[in-house]
Amino acid sequence: MTDRRTLLTAAAAALATPLATARRSRPVPAAGISEHYVPGGTRGIQRGQFTYTATDRFEGYGVIRLPDAKRLFMVPLTKLVFDESSGAKFAIQGDGVLTVLKDDLYELTTNMDWPAQARGSGQDGYDVDSRKLQILRARVGVNPPVYIEDQVTPIVDSGQYDRLATHDMPGASVPQAVRITVPWEPGTVAPGAMAYVDVALPTGSFAPAVGDLVRVSHTSLTDAVLGAQNIGILISGRIVAPGVARVIVENRYGVQAVAIPSGSMNVLAESAVASAGNNQDAWCYLGSGPVMLLAGEKLFVGVRSSSLGDFLQISNSSFLRISNVVP
Repeated sequence: MTDRRTLLTAAAAALATPLATARRSRPVPAAGISEHYVPGGTRGIQRGQFTYTATDRFEGYGVIRLPDAKRLFMVPLTKLVFDESSGAKFAIQGDGVLTVLKDDLYELTTNMDWPAQARGSGQDGYDVDSRKLQILRARVGVNPPVYIEDQVTPIVDSGQYDRLATHDMPGASVPQAVRITVPWEPGTVAPGAMAYVDVALPTGSFAPAVGDLVRVSHTSLTDAVLGAQNIGILISGRIVAPGVARVIVENRYGVQAVAIPSGSMNVLAESAVASAGNNQDAWCYLGSGPVMLLAGEKLFVGVRSSSLGDFLQISNSSFLRISNVVP
C-alpha cells in the first residue's frame, strides 16, 4: 500500500523536473537588443533575427543611404543577431538574403528605423514623402537581387517575387495650420487703393506668430461677380501680431473703382517652423502572418522612399525576424 509520504515524494520529484528544466532554459538576454532568446527555442518554437551593416555615418550613428527616390531597393541582410535553431531552419549565407532550410509554417516580422526627427535635430532638411517597406520571397528557381557588398541593390522586376507583407507610409511632414471662415464686405476700392481687415485666428494646432504664413480667399472675387474688373484685384494676408492675420484687398491694376460685395473669406494660417507628423523615431513594424515557406526559398527586405536623400538608421530596431508557427 502506498503511504502518504511516498505520494508526496513522487509529486515533489515530478514538480522538480520541469522546474530544473526551466532554470536550464532561461531566456538569454541578447546583447544590444531588447529581445530575449533561448538556445534551442521554447516549446518547439525557434526564432531568428537578422540585421544590416551600416555603410555610412550620420550624427554618430550608422546609416544606409538610398541612391535615388524612384527605385525599390533590397537592403542586404548581413548580420546574425540570434538564431534559436542554430542554422537548422534558416540562415544567412553571405548573399544578402535569408535562406529557408526547412519546410515549415513561419511568421515574418520586419522593422525599419527611418529618420523623422523633430525640427532642429539635423534630420529635417526635407519634407518626408511616401515610403515603402516590403518582405519579399524568391521561390526556388527564382534568383534574388544580386548582393553587392556595402550597397543596396535595385529590385528591377519586383513582380517575380512574392510580396509576403507590404506597407506604404504616406508623407508626414506638413505645416501645422489653423483656419477660419468669416464674412467680410471690402466695399468700394478706388484705383490704386486698398481695403483691409484684421482677423482673430482661433486656437488650433499651433499659435500663429509674426513670420508665419497666411493664405486667403474671398468668394466675391470672381468673374461672375466683378466681371472684367476682377483682373486687377489682388488679395493677400500676413500675420501682424500673435494670433492676428491682416487681410488686404488691392485694386492695384484697375483704372476704375470696384465695388466688392460681402462674401465668405477663408483664412488659412500655416506655421513656417512647426510641422505635423514628426516623431522621435519613424519605426515601421510589419508582419506577414503565418506563411508556408519551403527549403531553398530566399527572403529579403525591400524599401523605397520618394524623398531624395533619404536614408535608413541601422539600429537595434532595424531587422528581419523569423519564427516557426507550430512545433
